[in-house]
Amino acid sequence: MQPTNFNEQVPGQPRPGGPPAFLPPGAYYTPQPGAAQQFAPNPFVVASPNMQPPTGHRMLPTILELVNSFKRRWVLCLLIGGIIGAVAALGIWFAMPSGKHQADAMIRLKANAEGGPKQDDNDFVRWLEFHVKNMSTKAFASQVAQQPAVKKLSMLNGADDPGAVVKELIKVKADSGEYVKITVNGNDGNEIKTLLETFVTSYVKDAKENENRSRKDLIADYKKSLEVISKDIEERKKQLEEILKNAGVGNVDVISLSLLERELATAAATKTAQKQAVSDLEGKLEQLKSEIASTKLTPNRKDLDELLATSPTVATKQQAVFSAQAALTDFQERYNKGSPLITAKEQALAVAKAELEKAVKEIENANKEALLLKARDAKKVDVDDLERQITVATNQLKRTEDFVKILTEQRSKAKVAGQQLNLQGDDIDPLKVQRDEYRKKLFEYEDLERRKDTNSRIEIVEGAQLYLDYNFKTKLIFAVVFGIMGFTFVSLVIAYLEWRNRRVDGVDQVVQELKMRVIGTIPAFPSRAALKNGEASQNQNWRFILNESVNSTRTMLLHTARTQQMQVILVTSAMQGEGKTSLSSQLATSMATAGLRTLILDCDLRNPSMQKLFDIPVAPGCAEILLQEIDISDTIQTTSVPNLWIIPAGQCNHRVIAALAQGHPLEGLFNRLRGQFDIIIVDSCPILPVADTLLVAQHVDGVIFSILQDVSQLPKVQDASERLVQLNIPLVGAVVNGIKPDIQAYGYNYVKQLPA
Repeated sequence: MQPTNFNEQVPGQPRPGGPPAFLPPGAYYTPQPGAAQQFAPNPFVVASPNMQPPTGHRMLPTILELVNSFKRRWVLCLLIGGIIGAVAALGIWFAMPSGKHQADAMIRLKANAEGGPKQDDNDFVRWLEFHVKNMSTKAFASQVAQQPAVKKLSMLNGADDPGAVVKELIKVKADSGEYVKITVNGNDGNEIKTLLETFVTSYVKDAKENENRSRKDLIADYKKSLEVISKDIEERKKQLEEILKNAGVGNVDVISLSLLERELATAAATKTAQKQAVSDLEGKLEQLKSEIASTKLTPNRKDLDELLATSPTVATKQQAVFSAQAALTDFQERYNKGSPLITAKEQALAVAKAELEKAVKEIENANKEALLLKARDAKKVDVDDLERQITVATNQLKRTEDFVKILTEQRSKAKVAGQQLNLQGDDIDPLKVQRDEYRKKLFEYEDLERRKDTNSRIEIVEGAQLYLDYNFKTKLIFAVVFGIMGFTFVSLVIAYLEWRNRRVDGVDQVVQELKMRVIGTIPAFPSRAALKNGEASQNQNWRFILNESVNSTRTMLLHTARTQQMQVILVTSAMQGEGKTSLSSQLATSMATAGLRTLILDCDLRNPSMQKLFDIPVAPGCAEILLQEIDISDTIQTTSVPNLWIIPAGQCNHRVIAALAQGHPLEGLFNRLRGQFDIIIVDSCPILPVADTLLVAQHVDGVIFSILQDVSQLPKVQDASERLVQLNIPLVGAVVNGIKPDIQAYGYNYVKQLPA
């Protein structure tokens, strides 16, 4: 029986019950039958015939598995998921329609025309209602729809009745007495603005034309009436002239003294009124000149409005006010009065209005000089107009004064002649009615002629103003939601595909799904940059965790080796790059530091790397031993670690692989080494790529699986372990590499207090 206490061996002496220190070539050490195959029943040791098969492959992962898969592929998830999420967000942003834009315009229907009498309030209300009704008629909407600028609008394309569409879009409302507000809502801001501008311009143009046409017709009627009255007066004057001539009155212009007195009184009153009118106009002229010269001249509101209409900043602020007002209206309809939400929206509206007023003030201050200059020019135009009116009024006054002078002379003649005509016993002018009607008609005619060149009673106060509503908030919310959904979907797909690779997430997965006994864990190696840039205390902490992890694994392995009489342990993995070589070197070093005579045998003949770790030549080694080109003793090399020796892999070729497959050279190698060392760690190839490990494993006492967290795949580990089971090769257990260490969990703060 081989000893179970490895510490009983004296260094440099043969193992108790074993062969001499060096057996001659061709002599083989044969262990006791069944020494390496007798195992106590253990539910965690995977060995035939007590091995439990791994669990089946599930179709759906758990949330934790998806999270782990995402962690492994987070860079790919961020890259592809970010691109897909951005594309989805942009697609939703451009696909969603904008909100309803609004265009407004204001028309003023003045109660009286410039220079004319004020219209009666009731008549004006009826006149205003008449125009508002005309703006909303189907006939006028059809007329607007036939305009070239409107016919090409896309909103009317394909419409069976464009006039009905225009009538539906246009909203007309009387606002603040003389003003009429016209509103259009739609999805295309440019189109609704074009429609509104065409509508307003067409109506104002038609209204002015109708007004001028009516005025011309009225003037023509007055002309006809004046002609009839003049003709009647001429006929009556001829009759009177005949009567006066027969009566012996030489001055036919003097009809009667009382008539002259009335005529003279009327003319004097007209003269006084005209003088007052001239005086008032001259006063207005002086006031205008004073305002032009004054430094307190203020800009014209209309000029400022036109300037503000071209400012994008003001348009943006007006849009903000419009949006805030719309939001407040929406909340007032949805929530009770006094709700904090409504108060917040009211505050937001107040802030928007304040910002609009601030923007208007800034533009007004920035353009104050230009506006004042424009206002001064407008005043000068008014001065010219007043001067023209004064000239007209002065001429009228001169004519009235001449007429008064003539009447005064006629009255004097009548008094001198003492001539009074008594017709039918009354001192009444037979032409008084005709003359009064003539004067009334003449005054109205002159008024119409004077107003013919003045401004219309219908004018555009505010042109089409566009208030854009791009529905930014809703579009942003949907874009963000769909972007997150796109990113999440792609991340889930990538995580699922990664999960389909069934990489090992942790120790529990190895135990529960692979049914393997885990005899130890090794922490993940930090990067070289982290080791180089890290503090000395941090590096010391990591090295402490690494050493304790390896020592714990060594303890578990030695316990199993004693109880199961194992001496030759093979370390392998399912695929390349899963930490088997590092694990082999760490276990061997730990056992050597524990006082055991330890040998590392590098049987990874195709891709050896152990010689790089210990800085020794790759040959001569195991390959040359298998070809029987060199003795075993000539291949054993010392290392810098006490009690640790190594046999490198050697130079591999086809002959070496063929010798490995024969089995006898390898069996002889292990038989000779068993008597020289307490424990032998064999580093071999991965199981799945080549058959070398399966050949070597048939001559060892047990196998340790190296599994690398987040790299090793469960199906491949399962396949590799099943191959070992089919060959009836004992599986001691698995060591999981790449575990993220928890310094506090390892109790470093406690252990580091021990004396050196």
